[in-house]
Amino acid sequence: MKNLRLFNSVFLGVFISVSAFAQREFSSVTRNNPYDKMVHFVPLPLLVGGFEMGYEKATTHKESFYLQVGYYTAKNPGLYKLKNDGYSDMNGLKLECQYRFFRKTNNYIKNVWIGPFVNFKTLSMKYTETTYTTTYNPYNVKTNTINENRMATSLAFGYMMGLRKSVFENIYLDLSLGGGVYIPVAGSNHEQLNIGLISPYQRGVQLRMNLGFCIAL
Repeated sequence: MKNLRLFNSVFLGVFISVSAFAQREFSSVTRNNPYDKMVHFVPLPLLVGGFEMGYEKATTHKESFYLQVGYYTAKNPGLYKLKNDGYSDMNGLKLECQYRFFRKTNNYIKNVWIGPFVNFKTLSMKYTETTYTTTYNPYNVKTNTINENRMATSLAFGYMMGLRKSVFENIYLDLSLGGGVYIPVAGSNHEQLNIGLISPYQRGVQLRMNLGFCIAL
């Protein structure tokens, strides 16, 4: 719990510092030629025991194809432990494809984009719960323990809108907001494996947001 609070504080401080620094204009140091490739780092999944990276390839000076891969693993799965202490041994996988349309050329210091996405995500965890039932006359305490593997897999499609801003030469801050339709395709614990407003497994139209950094090559 203390480690999670520390990470949140450090991450918030870095985000505020980078956002303030991003107010400067970098036209004097940004390359003149459009970038061909970008490597993305997405820090927010670290809060729930995930690690996500992305690769973006320009198809034209104002369009690109983006592939993101994520892997989730944790003995004590972050925010899920706050939701219910019975969760442990998390494993999961995410695969997402986007096709982005930019307003200006790829290397522009401040740009906006819109793009459709297709997303596949699967997650499994162990869940343990012990309950006690007390009866009287005669007095007896009955123990009931649940041990089960909870799993959910979903497929989603929709649109994202984003803002890309140069913070250093070849390094960009990438913010996006959007949503899509989420469809459960496997498993039976889609509702249990959601966290509050974050519902990537449950059927319905869901809001999405993302924060990342990308390095242009």
